[in-house]
Amino acid sequence: MPTHLINGIELHYQYHRHDAGTASPLLMLAGMASDGASWQPVVKPLSAHHDLLIPDNRCTGQSIPNPITTNRALMVSDVLRLLDALGIERVKIVGHSMGGMLGWALAAQAPERVELLVSAAAMPFVIPARVALFNSLAALRTTQNEAQWFELLYQFLFQPHFFQDSTVVKAAVAASMSYPHKQSAQAFAEQVHGLSSFLSAPDLSALSCPVTMLTGRHDILMTPTMLTQYARELSATNACIIDTCIIEDAAHALHWEQPQAFVDCVLQAINKQSVNNDSMP
Repeated sequence: MPTHLINGIELHYQYHRHDAGTASPLLMLAGMASDGASWQPVVKPLSAHHDLLIPDNRCTGQSIPNPITTNRALMVSDVLRLLDALGIERVKIVGHSMGGMLGWALAAQAPERVELLVSAAAMPFVIPARVALFNSLAALRTTQNEAQWFELLYQFLFQPHFFQDSTVVKAAVAASMSYPHKQSAQAFAEQVHGLSSFLSAPDLSALSCPVTMLTGRHDILMTPTMLTQYARELSATNACIIDTCIIEDAAHALHWEQPQAFVDCVLQAINKQSVNNDSMP
């Protein structure tokens, strides 16, 4: 599998190339406790239209050493150096949760390289309550209670009806436990420690790309109210186009619960950006 030595780590990534090729690939950035494989439900439909670049963030997947120190600045550097290594000048970013926050930071720090940002279940910053939650989750995880820990984690990822069928929950836990590149408790704790680097918002004054913010109707981590309120506030102070999309019948893991609706939102954002670019003099 492809890797690049970047900032002292072998950064693993997937590169799905569309038959026709696309000038600026979709850069898919995963959230907490997730690696590139977390995009599996939407890879096929998105790769039918665009090239996809999907890295394993430090402390996840097949990127090594693992665990390793992580924070927003290091993750931004990892991504920019990966783009340099691959000769990619510009990207469209699709980020989920912490990956969405990373997307905001990239668009703010390197606006010349980001054409579009789709921020799923994420604002540019994390609120203190979520840091406290993940600190508790990190403290609770041990090898003795790992199966129960995954069940607890799912409470924050999926909507309530996911738990109505115990066989579905058991199958999901079994898949998480048997995943060959499962994140270790130590790596999760390091990611949680790095989460505090997202408490302050990046400087968005240089932000120049259109942004689509989306979340699930039943998301309790990034609620629709939080999303719409922040989008309204940002639109009042920033000239960028800020759109919102609420996906019905989905919670935080919206690309798993409603993959087609997620893909539709992403493609709609890309198509709108293309139309706007074509209409510019």
